[in-house]
Amino acid sequence: MRNTTLTFAAFALAMSAPAAWAQRGPGGPGRMGGPPPQCRQGADSLSDTQKAQVRALGDAFMTAHKTQLDSLRAIMEAAREARQAGKTQDEVRAIMEQGRAINEALAPARKDFHDAVVKLLTAQQVADGCIPPAPGGGPPGGRRGGR
Repeated sequence: MRNTTLTFAAFALAMSAPAAWAQRGPGGPGRMGGPPPQCRQGADSLSDTQKAQVRALGDAFMTAHKTQLDSLRAIMEAAREARQAGKTQDEVRAIMEQGRAINEALAPARKDFHDAVVKLLTAQQVADGCIPPAPGGGPPGGRRGGR
C-alpha cells in the first residue's frame, strides 16, 4: 500500500510540476531584476566591452547622484525598520512617501542613463530586453504588489 501511495504521489508531482513552473512568471522563481535569461547567455548577451561601458555609466550615475541615492536608501531602511517594528501599512507608506520627490527628481537622470545604455546595445539586445536598470532604481517593472 505504501509503495502504491508513493508511486501515485511521485506521478502527481511529475504531472503538476510543468503547470507550477509555467506560473512562476518571467525569469523564474526568486529572480530580482537583472537581464532576462536570454541576455545572460548566448549570442545576444552583452559583450565584455558592453558590460564595461554599462558599468562605467553606472559608476558615473552613482557618483553624480550619491546624495539622492543615499537619502533613498535611508528612507527605505526606515520603512523596513518600521515594518519590522509592527507599524501599520499607512505609517510605512508615509515614510516611503518621503522618497517620492527624490525619485521624481531622479527620473530624468534615469532616463538619460537608459538612453545611453540603449545606444551601446544591438537592436536584438534591445528587443530582448537586455537593458540594465539605472543603479539604485530597482528592478524593471516597478515595485512588487502592483500598486
